[in-house]
Amino acid sequence: MREKKEKRRWGLILFIVFIMIGTSVSFVFFGFSGVEEKAKYNGITFIRFADRWEAKINGIDAAFSFLPKEAEKVSMPSDVTQRLQNRFEIDVTYDLNSTYKESIALAQHQMGLTLANYNIFVRKGFTANNTFSLPIITCDNSTINVPVVYFRYGNTTNINMENNCIIAEAPANDDFIMVKDRLLYGMLGVMK
Repeated sequence: MREKKEKRRWGLILFIVFIMIGTSVSFVFFGFSGVEEKAKYNGITFIRFADRWEAKINGIDAAFSFLPKEAEKVSMPSDVTQRLQNRFEIDVTYDLNSTYKESIALAQHQMGLTLANYNIFVRKGFTANNTFSLPIITCDNSTINVPVVYFRYGNTTNINMENNCIIAEAPANDDFIMVKDRLLYGMLGVMK
C-alpha cells in the first residue's frame, strides 16, 4: 500500500514538472501573445500591443491609440502642424466642467507621455480657476514659442486655428483620443 502511494506521488510530481517545462518552452518558442499585428504608413512600421500602436519615429519609440490611416479623417490645416513643430513646450487646456473631461484628460496625458520622449514639455491647465492647482491656460496665452491646444466639444472631429490658438474639437470620447493622435502624427512628421 505504501509503495502504491509513493508511485502515485512520484507520478504527480513528474506530471507537474512536465506541465511547467512545457509551458515555459511554449513561451520561449511562441511568445506571450498569439499573432503580432503590424501596419505600415509612409514607410513607418506600427506594431500592435495590447492597448496601443507603437512605432519608432525619428529613432524614438512613440505610442498611439489609432493608426495614421484612421486619424486621416480628422481634418487639420498645415499651419497647425507648422505651429506645433520644433517647440520645447506646448500648453494644453480644456474646460473643467466639460462633459468629456475624462477623455480629454487622458488625451492630454498620453500626449505628454509621447512628447516627453522627444524632450517636449506639455503643460496642462484649465480655462478657469480650479481646485487642482493647475494653471489657468486660455487661448490668450498662446504665443509663437508656446502654442496652446484647446480641447473642447464640437459637432465634428477636427482641428483648426483660431487667432493664435489651436482648437481640437470632438463630439465623443474616443474622438478626443483620435484628435490627440492626429496632432502627434503632424508634429512628428508622420502626416502632413
